[in-house]
Amino acid sequence: MAVEKKHTVLFVDDEERVLKSLKRGLISEPYRALFALGGKEALEILAAKPVQVVVSDMKMPEMNGLELLQEVARKYPDIIRLVLSGYSHTSTVIAAVNEGRIFRYITKPWSVDNDIKPALQEAFELFERRIKERGAADRLEAETKALKDELDVGRKTVSQTKKVASEIYLRKTNAQRRSLERVQGVLNYVSSQAINLEMGDIDDESRKLVVEIKQTCRDALDGLGKVFLFNAIEVGERLPVEAVVELPQFFAELNSAAKSRAQAAGLTVVFQAAGELPERVVSDPQLLRAMLWEILENAVQNSSPGGIVVCNAETAVISEGVLRLTVMIRDTGPGIEMAELKELQQPFVCGVSGKGRPTWGVGLSLARLIASKLGGSMKIGGSDQGCQVTLEVEVRVGTE
Repeated sequence: MAVEKKHTVLFVDDEERVLKSLKRGLISEPYRALFALGGKEALEILAAKPVQVVVSDMKMPEMNGLELLQEVARKYPDIIRLVLSGYSHTSTVIAAVNEGRIFRYITKPWSVDNDIKPALQEAFELFERRIKERGAADRLEAETKALKDELDVGRKTVSQTKKVASEIYLRKTNAQRRSLERVQGVLNYVSSQAINLEMGDIDDESRKLVVEIKQTCRDALDGLGKVFLFNAIEVGERLPVEAVVELPQFFAELNSAAKSRAQAAGLTVVFQAAGELPERVVSDPQLLRAMLWEILENAVQNSSPGGIVVCNAETAVISEGVLRLTVMIRDTGPGIEMAELKELQQPFVCGVSGKGRPTWGVGLSLARLIASKLGGSMKIGGSDQGCQVTLEVEVRVGTE
């Protein structure tokens, strides 16, 4: 039975071979892909069919990409707009960002798997989030007015007070998120400009500066992603989603990613299993990976070259069909003073890593929050010879 595809993306390019390449690369994706050979055809499609994301080339005859995106922004402000182009002139990019209000600028050479698919996934998520926030804002405005009327006539109750406080908190959180999304857009723009500069004819000193700018943008975008996830979990927008996790494969992929990061830092990562791990369990794979990666990344960042990071996993039966998954991660970094442990686990307590780099102050609190949402806990032990973090979560026995 065919699966209904919820989202639609429209690609606009005057080169038919580009559209055919995109069509081949996205044929199995869980969303519809439409194609137009120019701006006029694109606007006709938009007038006839619901579209959530538009991806346009910049340099096209009759109506260029900037003109098209301006028109899309005017007529369909909810549509997320992206540029896919080899035309990277600075003034054109700035105009596209400011006047077309694009979400992402992808320059050639691009890869369908590495560039297009991740960008589309983020664009669809942003679209859903904006629609949800608008609906929540409209409902909040109506409910706030109704509550105010009741308060004016003296019908205020304790439960209503709690509801108002909760809605005010949600409104504040949404406002903060919108501000952070603007920061995210600026960082993406700066990063794309750094890439354009790096590809140009610049001296070695300037190239080093460009590389540092790119790394800083990547670090900042990664940190923003953690903040978004923390806030979504905390306000109840991101709830655990059960799915089958192939546990040996899950840890093998985590091991490979951690070793790649550790090798660049001159470290050794060792993954161990105490006993035989079950082939399948049921949990939330995305949250499970985010939780473990936060601790692994923290261990790598705070260990000196030549150090070792050990990750040990085991399972134990809690009750029929329910297991406790325990993962213990040890490093040979400088450790954490006992007096600092409690403070460092609070959200947004910022400091510096063992290598002197600024931190976001959200990693440990995010890992602890995820562990609690997955029915478990996080414990940290520190000494002058390293740090040990023990994560426990509940998982169900998987089925075929």
